[in-house]
Amino acid sequence: MRRFLVIALLVAPAAAHAETLLRLAETATVMVHPDELVATLRAEALVGTAAEAQAKVNALVADAVEHAKRLPGVKVATGGYNVWRYFQGDKDRTQRWQASQTIELRSRDGAPLLGLIGELQARGLAVGGLGWELAPETARTAREQATAQAIKGLRGRAEQAAGLLGLSFGEFKEVRLDNTRPLPPPTPRMAPMMAAAAAPPPPPTAEAEDVEVAATVEADVVLRAAP
Repeated sequence: MRRFLVIALLVAPAAAHAETLLRLAETATVMVHPDELVATLRAEALVGTAAEAQAKVNALVADAVEHAKRLPGVKVATGGYNVWRYFQGDKDRTQRWQASQTIELRSRDGAPLLGLIGELQARGLAVGGLGWELAPETARTAREQATAQAIKGLRGRAEQAAGLLGLSFGEFKEVRLDNTRPLPPPTPRMAPMMAAAAAPPPPPTAEAEDVEVAATVEADVVLRAAP
């Protein structure tokens, strides 16, 4: 008679690892030098009829756009156009009409654009805003750099927290990268609004200051018992 010895190997299920969920957020900033000069100019006319006011503004804007397009590297865009009836006050009911239109100029080369602005002031336009900003590609690169720094810092904080808690870093369960904060408004030294004078005014001055670009990354981190 043959006898068979059956040996059953029982494998005990591994004990479930206790996990701790840690929620972190890290913000990183980079300082970037603005590289695009932006100017807003305004053409205005205040005369007796709407037609005359519009004709004067149209001529000013057309002349300004023509001069701006002659300068290499300058981007030109016209803005809002407004015409309204103007009254001095209750005692003066003389009918007058005011027309206004804005022009936006952008350039990576500041000196030629500042010279152009001086010319346009002499031709009858007023400067409503002048300052340095980040060009779109510069802003995008800065956001990417800030995000990379934030992710690196987040990983470091996760590992540090795990050590303090006597645990080990497991993994990132969820990461939110769409928390990049908008760029702060530029903080250039603004030139005051200047109307045209009888003698050609000197070109305005615009000094750029570094601006801060920030990115915030949030994540849920899984921590496990140290082996």
